[in-house]
Amino acid sequence: MLGLPDYVTSDLRVLFVGINPGLRSAVVGHHFAGHSNRFWKLLADSRLVPRPVNYWEDARLLEWGIGLTNLVARPTTGTHELTQKDYRRGRFALLKKIAHFRPKILALLGIGMARILFSESPLGNVSPVSKTMQIKPGLQTVCIHQSQVFVLPNPSGRNAHYSYQAMSRLFQALGQMVNPIR
Repeated sequence: MLGLPDYVTSDLRVLFVGINPGLRSAVVGHHFAGHSNRFWKLLADSRLVPRPVNYWEDARLLEWGIGLTNLVARPTTGTHELTQKDYRRGRFALLKKIAHFRPKILALLGIGMARILFSESPLGNVSPVSKTMQIKPGLQTVCIHQSQVFVLPNPSGRNAHYSYQAMSRLFQALGQMVNPIR
């Protein structure tokens, strides 16, 4: 099964990075297409887009300066199927994309994904985090290739750690950073 296309270009306001596509997303060919995924509603609620959009419009996000990619391109039923090799390869590819395209803000979808990205030795202005360091949602103090890093909870319906309201507040904080004047 094939992965999903990246929607990445220069001059992005925000590049959203997921861990990897789910099987339904891979089958329909669009990002965040899982029935319980809340990404699209959170995106609209945050006012990062001028109107509500759905997964079949994922390529249109580029029109609004928003990009989409994944740390690992391989679709799975869950992250338990990913290997350390998948993460290493994905991390290297993602850092190359960030260095090349230089988005203003890198929005990491998931604290676990942020931990993976920051887990190894410094590379591309990335500082490793210790295993005991807590990564909290919100704007981080570290930049990656001059891109600010904003960590968001994973919007998958499987994520029971955050209520919709808590996720919405964080997406809205990102929206305020990107569009400070409304």
